[in-house]
Amino acid sequence: MNFSEMIAASWSSLMANKLRSMLTMLGILIGVASIIAIVAIGQGGKAAVITAIESQGAEETIQILPREVVEPGLPQPGQVLKFTDQDFQLVQGFTGVASVSYSLYGQGVVVYRNHQVNASIQAGPAQLNDLAHFVVVDGRMFTDADVAAHRSVAVLSQSLAGKLFGSGIDPVGKVVRIAGHPLQVVGVAASTQFNLFASILGADYIYLPATTCHDFFPWWNITEMDVRIAPGTDKADLSQRLVTVLNIHAHNPNAFEDASGFLIGVERIVGTVTSILTLVIGAVAGIALVVGGVGVMNIMLVSVTERTQEIGIRMSLGATRRAILLQFLTESVMITVMGGSLGILLGVLASWIVHWTTPLPSVVSWQAVAVGFLFSVATGVICGIYPANKAARLDPIDALRYE
Repeated sequence: MNFSEMIAASWSSLMANKLRSMLTMLGILIGVASIIAIVAIGQGGKAAVITAIESQGAEETIQILPREVVEPGLPQPGQVLKFTDQDFQLVQGFTGVASVSYSLYGQGVVVYRNHQVNASIQAGPAQLNDLAHFVVVDGRMFTDADVAAHRSVAVLSQSLAGKLFGSGIDPVGKVVRIAGHPLQVVGVAASTQFNLFASILGADYIYLPATTCHDFFPWWNITEMDVRIAPGTDKADLSQRLVTVLNIHAHNPNAFEDASGFLIGVERIVGTVTSILTLVIGAVAGIALVVGGVGVMNIMLVSVTERTQEIGIRMSLGATRRAILLQFLTESVMITVMGGSLGILLGVLASWIVHWTTPLPSVVSWQAVAVGFLFSVATGVICGIYPANKAARLDPIDALRYE
């Protein structure tokens, strides 16, 4: 019996018991689909987090923060230093500095007529939409000119705009108030897929120019300085010079530090942790493959028992033990390969559905598909070898007498 005849005979045997064959491959299908979907979501989440971190411009930005000090005569632990206008003017004059900005964060009550909503305040430069991961879907983003002129303009998140204005009212051009100060709404923002928590929870945000926010809340300390470096500038050298000069200006050798390297460290940690979690959860999903493999072995043993006389007849007609072994092994592998192939399709479909219907990203890699297929083939071989060997070792005379 050649290979094509063996495949045809195996297919005929499986089709003789369609329902049993389908139920047998169900465990393999679920196991492979679970692995594909979990790995896709895990890799997508890892890529999204890393992209979000990289979008902060870690390679082109020096993030300087104040730090606690414990030296005699200097601020005590818990007393955080802050930046002054002179610090920003000092840094802006350095060669290699493209721009300097700061961000402010807090809470406030946003008021429109008789509607009041407690919202999160984020203030920063005109590029705040890139830093905070949102896109303006109606109106516009505030500009560098708005920041420089301290204009009272704001961008609202879709959630906040919906609570303040309801449906059917365009927020752009309307005036809201925060802490008694009027703000003209110039845009409405939607979170990108990288801002997962805001997308899922529908957070209420109001985005302001940093200068305007500082005018409204002058008691808020500026505790973050973001320095964009010019192309061709040595980042490490510029960072060291900036921190040194700022510390001299503060009369404190430990007043400030470069924290931009923290983002790169976070990126490595997130990548490692996400990979480990994906591996662990994928291994748990692989239990379904083990259960499916046990089902395959069980059904193949039943098949050997049911077809004992058939095996005896084939042996009496000249079929070798090797041919009998390969016949049953082919049937086992065919069941798992069919289940694995359907599982791959189902896993890819599930990952796409998750990607398009939720903020969770998913990335289907060819490695995950290959692993799923190889697992299904290996399961068929491992779980089919014992029943196939049992069939091949039957005594032809005893097999012919079996009832």
